[in-house]
Amino acid sequence: MSDGVGLSVGATRLAAVVVGRTAVTRSPVLTRFAHRAPEVGVPSENPNLTERGLIITDFVDRVGDPVDIVAADGSSHRADGVLADALRALLITLGSGRPPTDPVAVTYPAHWRPAAVDALRNALSAIPEFQRPKAAPVLSDVAAAVKALQDDPGLPTRGVIAVCDFGGTGTSITLVDAANGYAPVAPTVRHTDFSGDLVDQALLTHVIDDLSSAGTIDLTGTSAIGSLSRLRAQCRGAKERLSTSGVTSLVAELPGHRSELRLTRNELDEVIRRPLDEFIVVLQETLDRSGIRGGALAAVATVGGGARIPIVTTALSETFKVPVVTTAQPELSAAIGGGLAAARGTAEDGMTAMAAAPGVAAAAGAATMMAPEVGLAADEMAPQSSTFGALAWSDADDVPDVSPTDPYDYSAPADAGADVVRPQMQFEREPHDPPAAPIPWYRRPAVAMGTGLVVLVAALGAAALYVMRDDTAPTPASTTAPVSTTTAAPPATSAAPPPPAPPPATQAPPPRTRTVYQAPPRQTATAPPPTQEPPPPPPPESPSPPPPTSEPPPPPPPTTQPPLIPTLPYETIPGLPFVPAPIQPPPAP
Repeated sequence: MSDGVGLSVGATRLAAVVVGRTAVTRSPVLTRFAHRAPEVGVPSENPNLTERGLIITDFVDRVGDPVDIVAADGSSHRADGVLADALRALLITLGSGRPPTDPVAVTYPAHWRPAAVDALRNALSAIPEFQRPKAAPVLSDVAAAVKALQDDPGLPTRGVIAVCDFGGTGTSITLVDAANGYAPVAPTVRHTDFSGDLVDQALLTHVIDDLSSAGTIDLTGTSAIGSLSRLRAQCRGAKERLSTSGVTSLVAELPGHRSELRLTRNELDEVIRRPLDEFIVVLQETLDRSGIRGGALAAVATVGGGARIPIVTTALSETFKVPVVTTAQPELSAAIGGGLAAARGTAEDGMTAMAAAPGVAAAAGAATMMAPEVGLAADEMAPQSSTFGALAWSDADDVPDVSPTDPYDYSAPADAGADVVRPQMQFEREPHDPPAAPIPWYRRPAVAMGTGLVVLVAALGAAALYVMRDDTAPTPASTTAPVSTTTAAPPATSAAPPPPAPPPATQAPPPRTRTVYQAPPRQTATAPPPTQEPPPPPPPESPSPPPPTSEPPPPPPPTTQPPLIPTLPYETIPGLPFVPAPIQPPPAP
């Protein structure tokens, strides 16, 4: 059985692969000659570029553009025709001067519009090498990459897989449903802030900063343009070497300066850490918009040259907690998958529109069809073309049989069914998520409600006690010393001597004394007269004083002295009413 040939189209790299044998990559630069066939690539990678010709660049992203490319000589060229000539030159280079006789398939970027895919298909139909022995099918690079990953190392057969294509001008994100023949569940998302070109530019800036800190370099002259271009190419090579080794070096040749620099993988990681984090955020948002949450994501598949960088795989695995699947040569995944599809006869000229995965479409909405493809099997993505209608397999005129297993395919057991796939890796997922961790007792709703109720009752009780204390608060204690007085009337404010005590009829007992506390005088009241020391009580054996011989004096005039408020020599208990001590009445005369 013949081996399949796959051609992949990229904005910064064109690749051709004979499955299991050889591969060729070239830069998308076409040189046309007046007397011989055009050549593809640059002189550093194509030894056949030995003479001057008409150089045309930047044509991959212009495919489908109605405006022609104007070359240096003023001639106009269609971008799709230039790309078809470049693919033909690459096919002849792969066959060492003659096109191979194996079946060929061509892949295009998944983010292309239908007009661009139709323009490429029409341009290929005008080239005989892509029409023998039959027309070369055209399929998206995501469908081809999924086929290559199925072949080696294997993909999960259930769940959603996020296919991330790290290209030279941007990264594409496509979500496919493994249980539905790896059909897309959402349109391809293009993220241009993380690409191989931007990584090369960031590494070049890092190198220039190191050179500037070490010494003075002049980058203002026009002679520095060519030096910077060569240094940028060396930074690209250093990036590729650091993907497999921990340290490398490059030679910096700038005007007035030449030195050898040493770069480590840690420096590369620091350069791309921020744009990589931004890409992970975009991937998470893409999953959220499509309703992919929890255990619905089965794996992340990485293809493209950027998938070689170790920190990319590490960051994706740590963030999404799923396997990250890639091939040994991720930059050739699309070309290998195209060759496998061509060799096994699973890429057909008919179109099959694949619906979004059931259950996922309800959360994500109706998945829009991507760019059209020619020749997709039932297990590939097949968006609808602008010029070809959807064609079910049951409506196809002739469905070719699948070619027998070739030496590069996995062999299935003799007693296995037709749908058996034998990948090297098997991914199994539990039907349910692990049980959630028990809630701590202090975070349970009942505990929180009870605690809040206790706090509320305590606050209400404290407020009630405070209000009652304010209503029944006693008069502040006097700062004057207690005065012991007799039951006699208070002294008059005049200078008259105090009247003597009335004569008792019989021998009276000694007068009883009581202790009162005098309140401090107010600011507006007059000062009271000095307190006289009361006479000591007579001894019980001594007779009482003689009765007075004069009339008792009139009652003293009223004074402005505030009344004496009896107070207690102790603090009252908050919340209890004030109970004054009983005052003993004066003894009867």
